[in-house]
Amino acid sequence: MPRWIARSLLAGLLLSAASATLFAATNPGAEDLPDFNGVWTRAPEPEFLPVPGDNEGKPITKLPVTGPDAGEIIAGNWDNPFLLPWTREVVKENAVKEMRLEHIFQADDSCWPVAVPQILNLREAVQFVQAKDKLLIIYQRDHLVRQIHFAQKHADNVKPSWFGDSIGRWDGDTLVVDTIGIKTHKYSVVDTWGTPHSDKLHVTERYRLIEDDKGKGIEFVIRVEDPGAFAMPWKAMGYYRPNRVKELMEVVCAENNRDFHEGSTFGTMPEEKTPSF
Repeated sequence: MPRWIARSLLAGLLLSAASATLFAATNPGAEDLPDFNGVWTRAPEPEFLPVPGDNEGKPITKLPVTGPDAGEIIAGNWDNPFLLPWTREVVKENAVKEMRLEHIFQADDSCWPVAVPQILNLREAVQFVQAKDKLLIIYQRDHLVRQIHFAQKHADNVKPSWFGDSIGRWDGDTLVVDTIGIKTHKYSVVDTWGTPHSDKLHVTERYRLIEDDKGKGIEFVIRVEDPGAFAMPWKAMGYYRPNRVKELMEVVCAENNRDFHEGSTFGTMPEEKTPSF
């Protein structure tokens, strides 16, 4: 065997051994890990729930509104102690506009990626693809993909991005995902009520498989810290349940004539009023 081939084989074996060692170090008992693979759907509500018995901040709740259009009004209660003055004003302004039936457009309305943790509230199917070195979370909405790498620390000099830099680890039967570096922009919000964040946002997600009176599911608990936007950390939770359809459908977000008059990202679509020939 030529020496260069032998050296290549040896390097490959050493790299594989190093990868296996790192995976075992960050994922003890890997052969016994819970299996999140499958297609799930967010249930039953597109908003975060408080964590029972937890003493940290609570998520914003929906304002009680009545009337024939109550179901269309997405208004959050801005009287929440975790909000700093500037974020409270944003939530209040959003709520007041919603109650005037002026819909507040968010990322998924305008074909933008949905930020963490609000992406957990998307009501379409989501697929977990679990491998040894990473977990992919594929959202049916516009086929958004989050990559969660099993690693011991975040990358150096994290560059802000739509979903941030996410690293995963196992805590017994619970998948823990730690995310920083989430890009700030006008559609980057942390919840259904359009609550903004700063570049200091730090989100921890904890996922575990459950089986209760509603059947199988994934329970998730999030902890959100952001001293630039919130007076204290806050926690929330929610559930995924098995999706009736076991594969993702094609859902490609595209703005079009029907939606432009409602106030899209890019303004009014130009139309040719008279034939050009």
